[in-house]
Amino acid sequence: MSGKREGMSPEGFLLAGLLLLLLGILLLVLGMRGMGEGRVEGGGVIVIGPLPIAFGTSEGMAKAMAAAGLVLALLFLFLLLRGWKGF
Repeated sequence: MSGKREGMSPEGFLLAGLLLLLLGILLLVLGMRGMGEGRVEGGGVIVIGPLPIAFGTSEGMAKAMAAAGLVLALLFLFLLLRGWKGF
């Protein structure tokens, strides 16, 4: 063992998170520029253990939340099987 740590440093994760946050804010601002009055939809995902429960105000939003829940469940499974390393 060389003692070298593999993976990203905590500072790298912090920087990546901040960059993703700024990108998300920028996308929200750009997306709202051309908006007039429109229809509002909402939805969410409740994760109980590894099982996601999706809901939405419309069928399309419920399907989008179900897809997001599936991604979260797969990410959880991946991290569980790989082992949570680095923290």
